[in-house]
Amino acid sequence: MSKVASYSLKSPVKLVRGLVIVGLAISFSMAGINGSVATSEQPAPLDYITVGYGESLWDLAEVFAQDQDPRDWIAEVVAVNALSTTVLEPGQRIALPR
Repeated sequence: MSKVASYSLKSPVKLVRGLVIVGLAISFSMAGINGSVATSEQPAPLDYITVGYGESLWDLAEVFAQDQDPRDWIAEVVAVNALSTTVLEPGQRIALPR
């Protein structure tokens, strides 16, 4: 035979705290879903290259970002590729904004 567990609410503060935490977790997770689905923007077109020996982001900016501020273009390359540094390695494949 199974026993039915008995539970008595000794501290309503713990119940309220738990409900608030669960409510916040649900609302944050729903906000993430709605935010990612609600956008109608198309992703920016990208070109992919393999970095050559001695190439830097500044060198690439001179070739691929002639009509814009190279600092803005480099910042975008770093963000698009989730780079932790601006130093490039030969053979590294990176995405470049058009």
